[in-house]
Amino acid sequence: MATGAPTAQRQAVPVRQRPRVDQMTAAQVKELRAAFAALQKIADERGYEYFAGLHGLPLPSECGIAHGHPAFLPWHRAYLLRFEQALRDTGHDVMLPWWDWTRTREIPTIYKEENAEGSANPLHSAAVSELARRQGASVEGDGEGAKETRRLAQLAQTVRRPGRPGTSLPTRADIEYTIAEFSQYEQFRSELEDYHGEAHVWVGGHMGILPFAAFDPIFWAHHCMIDRVWRIWQLEHPGASFPESLRKKTMTPFNMTAGATLDPTALGYDYALSVTQVRPG
Repeated sequence: MATGAPTAQRQAVPVRQRPRVDQMTAAQVKELRAAFAALQKIADERGYEYFAGLHGLPLPSECGIAHGHPAFLPWHRAYLLRFEQALRDTGHDVMLPWWDWTRTREIPTIYKEENAEGSANPLHSAAVSELARRQGASVEGDGEGAKETRRLAQLAQTVRRPGRPGTSLPTRADIEYTIAEFSQYEQFRSELEDYHGEAHVWVGGHMGILPFAAFDPIFWAHHCMIDRVWRIWQLEHPGASFPESLRKKTMTPFNMTAGATLDPTALGYDYALSVTQVRPG
């Protein structure tokens, strides 16, 4: 088994591959569902609602340093890692999958099915914390985002409204162009973040607005795709600089600096990539 390069923050660890959603085995899907179901039952800071709430509501939000800022990619990489560790802490041997929306142009089956194995599918929908809903119901403003937050705050479980008119998923050409064209980190980050937002809006419902997005179980597969695209970009632009002012910045509340997130293999994971074919697909 390959090992990641040791760092000051972490010794060398086994490297495991995060799977593509549509290539998961039945056993992997069953284990992932069991892990999500177990995590969704935990009511304290080890549980699903706690991690989902770090992204938006309930306040105080922890992702304020990320969206629209250079920390967008390292903050979410740390977020995915801690969430993945929480899933495994339930006793289930899982890795987060990634949804390649350049290939699968719909909600993946394992997230679409309302029921699985005789019970509610924990990948289809999840409960939104009561505190997040109360805060969402009191959001002020006449903008569509505020109105949608108040509407969704009335729902105890996440919903989706995929493919509404005027929305679209990024294409393979979009992502290939972004990887190839932008060799500076901040240019690349900005372009990729825009495409990331398009996918959020395409899914719609709770995923379509930042305050509730992470409560939807598909959030994690979407952001693994974004993390994978960043990984591909890193491999294709090995000489690209990373903002020094950001490198030592702590990605709260994960107790990791941005610099510590730069090599996924040092964190114990990677994606199915090769040096001769690293583009999405």
